[in-house]
Amino acid sequence: MKHQNRPATDRDEPLTIGRVASLTAMLAALVAANTPPVAAHHSTRFFDIDAEIVHENVIVVDFLVANPHGVLIYAVTDDDGNEVQWQAELPSSNFTQRGGIRPDMLSPGDRVPVVVSWPGIPGLVRANTSRLKSMTLPNGDVATFTAVSAALTRAAELP
Repeated sequence: MKHQNRPATDRDEPLTIGRVASLTAMLAALVAANTPPVAAHHSTRFFDIDAEIVHENVIVVDFLVANPHGVLIYAVTDDDGNEVQWQAELPSSNFTQRGGIRPDMLSPGDRVPVVVSWPGIPGLVRANTSRLKSMTLPNGDVATFTAVSAALTRAAELP
């Protein structure tokens, strides 16, 4: 059997740690570039954005402007006179505070005239959980929210 003279190829190079790392990085980049986007963390897929829950005259239990999500925990009286606790998710602290809503705007025991939210979809979130859409603060200011933003409208600016 004769040896054939053939040109050197990449397969002839020894497999080094650097070469393995380079190939691994290229493979990871190809996989990432060809992976379809998944539902974002800030997706509203856990909430029914075609429906609204309106609670009036609620009592603040806790108001946390935090990451990854803030939360308004409040108590409302149901039709039978029982106090029921609800949890309404806010955007992250960054978005909330950029929109003018600060953690010191509500304290436990404050009465909030109106809270409007999108209900959580049963089986995807726990009972009495919602995504906060808007709330009227005790001073009449209105805070509005999306999954990734917040805005504060002063009472004097309202129609």
